[in-house]
Amino acid sequence: MSRSFIEGAAVGAALLQLFVAIGWASADERSVPERLTLSWCLERGREANPTLERVKAVAAVARHRIAHAGALDDPRIAYEASNIPTGDFDFNSTPLSGHQLGLRQKLPFPGLLSSRTSAAKRGAEASELLVDDQRFLTDGAVEMAWAELAFTQHALDITDRNVSLLRQLSATAESRYRVGDGLQQDVLRAQVELTALLQEQLRRREAIERAESRLVELLDLPASTRLPRTQGLQLLAENPRLIPLLDALDERSARLAAARKAVEAARARVRTTEIEGLPDIDLGIGYRIRKSVPGDPVDGDDYLSAGFTVRLPVDRSKWRARVAEGNAHVRRSQAELRAARAGLVSVTRRAHAELIRASSEEALLETGLVPQARQSLEASRSAYEVGRIEFLSLLDSQVRLLGAELRLVRARADKRRAFAALEAAAGEKLR
Repeated sequence: MSRSFIEGAAVGAALLQLFVAIGWASADERSVPERLTLSWCLERGREANPTLERVKAVAAVARHRIAHAGALDDPRIAYEASNIPTGDFDFNSTPLSGHQLGLRQKLPFPGLLSSRTSAAKRGAEASELLVDDQRFLTDGAVEMAWAELAFTQHALDITDRNVSLLRQLSATAESRYRVGDGLQQDVLRAQVELTALLQEQLRRREAIERAESRLVELLDLPASTRLPRTQGLQLLAENPRLIPLLDALDERSARLAAARKAVEAARARVRTTEIEGLPDIDLGIGYRIRKSVPGDPVDGDDYLSAGFTVRLPVDRSKWRARVAEGNAHVRRSQAELRAARAGLVSVTRRAHAELIRASSEEALLETGLVPQARQSLEASRSAYEVGRIEFLSLLDSQVRLLGAELRLVRARADKRRAFAALEAAAGEKLR
């Protein structure tokens, strides 16, 4: 085979891999809808999130471990060329010579295999519960990232509108200055405010890039993916009460259920260690194939033998240390259960507090401050055009409207983020 043929084949294989990779990436990019809805992101996250896939794989490992945890060791077969004279190495020179075949099986102390199976089952159940918990965590992370992207997009829209409005105000100030009705100070102040708003516009675009990168990471999309506009940021849902949520944590949280299963698995492993410190037995059977030789009292009959070996765990300090190690693992698992419960209570309380704050702030801004700020700006603009107020007052009205609109969108995004964190901690859907 020529060297040029090998090099051509290698180049062809590399191009094929490149085309396949590009095809996969293009397929992923085409799957992104024109409007980025939360439902699509949640579905994509459940299918493709790497962390969720890793937890599922860990659960599969634990599930497959059950089958071999309670299985006997494999039997062992042996062959032995027995009692061969070293003078001639002839099997037919003595009645003791022959081919010895053996079969041995290790039998553990009664209860050991069932104890190992029990520990493996508890571990598998804990892993399966962690998959359920990770689904809620993934949904929460995806919704929080989606809400943050929605906020950054809306914030840029608001900033763009205010840039256009400030350009108009600046043009009005310049016109009044040219005809002698305005001050140069007003023109300069408008330019300063416009420059500051343009800087804010750059920061908003950067925030969109950061929010997109986080969501692309969670959804395992190609790095070059550009996410479209989000849809449906405003959330209409009744706020849940805190006390029932806290009371239901032990019952409904998959994370706490997994931690309890981990404690049970640790205790089962302690019991397994205790049984492993008891004697076990090896049973064996042998069959020697012989030939008849002169002087053989049994005329070449084959020999059958059987026996057993008992393991004597005489070093009890070693096994006491192993049991003590297992008990320490139990205490660690119990401490992890308490820590998980305390952490969930803390997250639930903080998320609920943020939800109440964001909901109240949304209502206050939506029905009060934002409409009032818009009316104030319109009134100030009309008054400035006829010379009834100074330009500084007009700018103050415009700044107040910008801040109010941004706080309203931030409150809506925070409300979604708080709901997502609350559901992830509670382990149930609350909407």
